[in-house]
Amino acid sequence: MSGINFLNRFASVLLIIGAGSSCGLKYVPGPSLEDLAKNRKEALEQKLAQDFGAVNKRYVSLTYGETVVVKPQSYQRLDSLFEEKYRLSKLGLSTKEIDPLIETQKMALLADTTEVLYMETHWFELIQDTTCEFIIAQCFLNNRNVLRKMEYIDEFQTGKSNKIWAEKYMKEDWFTRNMDGFTSNDDLAFYAMMKNKEFGLKDEEKNKFLDNVFLVMRFAAENQSTAPQGIALKLAARQMKMEIPGFKTPDYVFSFRKDTDPLSKETVYVVEAVLEADKNVMVTRRYDSFYMPLD
Repeated sequence: MSGINFLNRFASVLLIIGAGSSCGLKYVPGPSLEDLAKNRKEALEQKLAQDFGAVNKRYVSLTYGETVVVKPQSYQRLDSLFEEKYRLSKLGLSTKEIDPLIETQKMALLADTTEVLYMETHWFELIQDTTCEFIIAQCFLNNRNVLRKMEYIDEFQTGKSNKIWAEKYMKEDWFTRNMDGFTSNDDLAFYAMMKNKEFGLKDEEKNKFLDNVFLVMRFAAENQSTAPQGIALKLAARQMKMEIPGFKTPDYVFSFRKDTDPLSKETVYVVEAVLEADKNVMVTRRYDSFYMPLD
């Protein structure tokens, strides 16, 4: 049994006693855990919308992780004592030695002014002019839903043209196949691979990498597959059209193969395009395993 549970029960007893001593008053149960979580998130979103709105940034809530309760040491100590008492009781052993420690720790807890905080891991978006900023933050609120501090875990910027793909990337929504609202294993594997790489990058290098990720997602969505061949062929055709004057995709025959870099031993995707009218004309473009161009 935890110290938090003890306090909740103690508070409930006081409410019942107070209700019984008041003429005609009925006991009204407090909000459920779901209601408390909902109210906490609504308060957080109102606060962030207000703060970022003050600097002309429009706040958009995306999603949340699991709530983590951050307890002061006095609460943690009481929890440990209750857990030990519960263990002894299950074994049929005496708890007379631990009971006074519990009572002492209850008094210490009442004297502790350190707040219990609720950490919400929050994914959200900030929009300003043509730029979208995506942020993952750990937000710490007290039991009055006051935001005490916020720490960024990850953030990046991209243009509005990538907004839909960036939102999917942040929430890990499906992008190749809609499986009744669920994200396929292939899409999840793609996200895991890209995010493991992205978290090691910073600033412009990160933004450049993610812009390419969103382009890859768009091509994968068109193909309804994350298979490397279809993605690499579309990337190469786009790159050649941008780099070669007068380039027209129907004029070329494309081929794809997977190689291994002899030095790094890493996978390289190779696309070759041969001109139909002149077989001696061949254009080659290479991409690493994250689909970043190597040429």
